[in-house]
Amino acid sequence: MTIKKIAKLAGVSIGTVDRVLHGRGRVSKETELKIKKIIKENGYKPNIFASNLSLSKSYVFGVIMPNKHQDSNYWSITTRGIDSAIEELSIYNISVKYFYFDKHNENSFRDAWKKMLNTKIDGLLIAPVLTNISKYYIKNELPGNIHISFFDTYVPDVDCVSYIGQDSYQSGIVSAKLMKMLLDENGDIGIIRVIPDDFHINERVKGFRSFFENHKDFNISIYDIYNSDDINEFYSITDRIIKENGSKLGIFVTNALTHHIAKKINLLSLNKKIFLIGYDLIEKNIHFLYNGIIDFLINQKPEDQGYQGIYTLYRSIVLKEKINKKIMMPIDIIMNENIKYYVK
Repeated sequence: MTIKKIAKLAGVSIGTVDRVLHGRGRVSKETELKIKKIIKENGYKPNIFASNLSLSKSYVFGVIMPNKHQDSNYWSITTRGIDSAIEELSIYNISVKYFYFDKHNENSFRDAWKKMLNTKIDGLLIAPVLTNISKYYIKNELPGNIHISFFDTYVPDVDCVSYIGQDSYQSGIVSAKLMKMLLDENGDIGIIRVIPDDFHINERVKGFRSFFENHKDFNISIYDIYNSDDINEFYSITDRIIKENGSKLGIFVTNALTHHIAKKINLLSLNKKIFLIGYDLIEKNIHFLYNGIIDFLINQKPEDQGYQGIYTLYRSIVLKEKINKKIMMPIDIIMNENIKYYVK
């Protein structure tokens, strides 16, 4: 039970709950009793250390992540989780500073990194989707006093407070097993590897291919896309996959842009079914899941990743707690039949 959940159940703001918890400011008796009843019924226990933090001490957490609009607004979902955590923690004078970058431009990442270094921050939450350059800067230019947590993508051989995200390799295996169920005994499979230098994209591909090592009746080909902002590249890849493979065909897309392939398939009006599996509950993917063009989506819970990422820094830096090195998101399999339980 969190302050945010108490506020939601009571139908009031987080600030109102805080005033009741700490006896600050005026709250109507009716509202106070309602909040106290919810607290009692749900067993909420305030963190004693946090409750006694000096109000004169403030903390700033930096966030380095791709531009919110990239990957069809996938990153804006993560931002919601970050903002939600900050809203809850603002009563302890904790704030966030965003440093956005273009995930197709290393210079953009360098600029974001420099801005971060020139800003006084107490902790850093980063989505290191440009794995190699992220690893270099973290190892060579990150001040030793700054605690760092990763989300979305893991960077091997780099010390961090925690990684929040999925087991990418295992999600690839799950996707492969789903594809085999769809294709049954044999068929051709095109893997669309979006941004090949991304560590967790490659882990998904490795996991997917490992499943089929013992299923030799499936022909698997990999197709790379380097600019995920170019829809024509997705359309061209779709044409190639259809041309170069047989009539019994499945396509596995390794990120949130599955809807580009779905749209192209829909435009072609084919007289055969192409099975399609991808990632993430963004609006356009949900649309094509509903109408049957996309068969399965793997949900990474990006909002939870952002939320948990901020809390790992808070617990590590402010509360001095020991944090689990890996906070793993479940590998949720979403289909037409259960999508309504996941969308708000």
